Amino acid sequence: MKKLVFLLMLSVSLAVSQDVKVDTLENLESEFFENLETDSDIDEVIEQIEFIKIELNRASIDDLTEIPFISRDIAVKIISYRDKIGGFKSMEQVFDIPDVDDFIKSLLYRNGYIQKPKLNFQARVRGLRRGNLKEFAKNFDENFKAYQSARAAFSNFSGGFLLEKDYGEKKINDLTHLYVGYKGNGFFREFIVGSYTLMFGQGILMWRPVALGKGSDVILPAVRGSENYVSGYASTDEVKPLFGGAMRTRFKNFETTFFYSKTNLPASFDSTGLVRYIDFSGINTTNRFSLSRNLFGGILSFGGRNFFTGVLIYNEKFGDDFSKSISRPFRRGDFYYGFEYGFYFWNLNFFGEVASSQLVYFSVVSGLNAIFKDLSFVFQYRNLNPNFASVNGNAFGERYGEAWNEEGFYSGLRFRIGVLKFSGYYDIFRFPRSSFGATKNGIDYRVEISLKVSRSTEVKLMRKEKSTVKGMTVYDEFGRPSLVEENEGKSNWRFELENRFKDVGLKSRVEFVKRKFDDVETGFLIYQGLKYRAFKFLRVYARVLFFRSDSYQSRIYVYEDDLDGVVSLIPLYGRGLRWYIVAKYNYGENFFVQLKYGETFFANDESVRNIFGVQVGIKF
Repeated sequence: MKKLVFLLMLSVSLAVSQDVKVDTLENLESEFFENLETDSDIDEVIEQIEFIKIELNRASIDDLTEIPFISRDIAVKIISYRDKIGGFKSMEQVFDIPDVDDFIKSLLYRNGYIQKPKLNFQARVRGLRRGNLKEFAKNFDENFKAYQSARAAFSNFSGGFLLEKDYGEKKINDLTHLYVGYKGNGFFREFIVGSYTLMFGQGILMWRPVALGKGSDVILPAVRGSENYVSGYASTDEVKPLFGGAMRTRFKNFETTFFYSKTNLPASFDSTGLVRYIDFSGINTTNRFSLSRNLFGGILSFGGRNFFTGVLIYNEKFGDDFSKSISRPFRRGDFYYGFEYGFYFWNLNFFGEVASSQLVYFSVVSGLNAIFKDLSFVFQYRNLNPNFASVNGNAFGERYGEAWNEEGFYSGLRFRIGVLKFSGYYDIFRFPRSSFGATKNGIDYRVEISLKVSRSTEVKLMRKEKSTVKGMTVYDEFGRPSLVEENEGKSNWRFELENRFKDVGLKSRVEFVKRKFDDVETGFLIYQGLKYRAFKFLRVYARVLFFRSDSYQSRIYVYEDDLDGVVSLIPLYGRGLRWYIVAKYNYGENFFVQLKYGETFFANDESVRNIFGVQVGIKF
């Protein structure tokens, strides 16, 4: 039966090709996020891409780096090409920029403009319901998720807000973010009041709550460098955004940023009143206990066309002391220091950051990146000290969303020869301080080869493997325990076939996973997906898939089409079938309605899980 289904999928996917369209945001999501293999929530990256608009013929380096994934060296290439041609006359000219990745060109095409619009506004209301839809009105707290947001920009002013209730939470506004901002071209470059984020260097001390980790793009996530140190925040993280005020000024090649923040973080306390841990989950199903956090500091940077440097200094103070048993080495009060640098020569980019706590403990991230027309590579070294950690740290590495207790060396390579594309990375890492049963060190590599069979047909083959060393307890025949180290290995094989027609897109995938630890576990997945533009105003997405895995440890991650602003990365395990359909209706250019319905059937216990979502929004 499985062979029959597989042959059917291949026959459907090998249809005759037609014209291919210029990528839209949905294509960017599919290409970039399809192959992520983490549990991370990356919705806010999509939200930022959706809203940011850049005037290409007037944009400076720091304007361009406001778009996610555009680093300073890429911005320099864009501006150099713009100056060479005397300014962009049409949006299609961005695809002629040399030595810039096609993904970046697509972002410029979508987020750039030549004639400035008077008003940019976007608002959406979203509701999700999981569980048994026959009991739709029951268990509101547990099974309903609600989201309301709006962003606006007029002339030099902008603002936004967010109200969100997650699954398991009681209030419709359990999470609230709000900001207003001003951005100019004179001495006062930017001013923000409300919720905001800071980005500095390689993310050891400060970065946005969400950043991409290892995945299908082997270059961009490892290369960072931000001219826009501060940006307003109206997304879904509950812990890392700052709240207060920030101001950015510029005089010739010098730029300063001053910031202040006062927030309350969800935390757990022991019986003596010491903090046991800070809750980064964002799920507040019980009474939360607030841990106050005050922070103030500044950034001074200096740069030219081919280089930049910056210094960060800030003081952080919490309202309570931390327990010695806390898993992260947070301190009640401390000064933090950071130094960032970037140098550009020809197509080479040397980048890095050195950070310190109390000028006693130091962390370092440094790397080299090169981007040519058909060849790109990156090398990155990280040595993140186990003796200090920043709440806002989010460096690229094995541990997503953190920046401490890790040493590693990452190398990524991507090249193209005609219709053949190759990309791969190799990462070796270790954790200097590890608890028993946790990972101590490991290696991780991923290789993908894609072949453009025709104008619209592409075949991909992916191989991924991770091998780690963990501590564990074993018992002899007399029941006596002993401590040993064991290797855990996990490997993935994936075959994918994709066709993009004028109004129809088809994608087939087969994936196999194998895990070895104290036992051998396997997992298998096969699916067929469809994207169809029924009319100019209606798009339909659908997928049906079969999956089987021995346990959660042999799970397989799958990216799903979803409502705009939602990135669904689903871990599938057990045995069953999943299907969904998404419909997106646009009334003109300013109003849209979107629906999603899906079901998962589990063969083991014959249960069914549903998901239903609806989103309504306006934009102009």
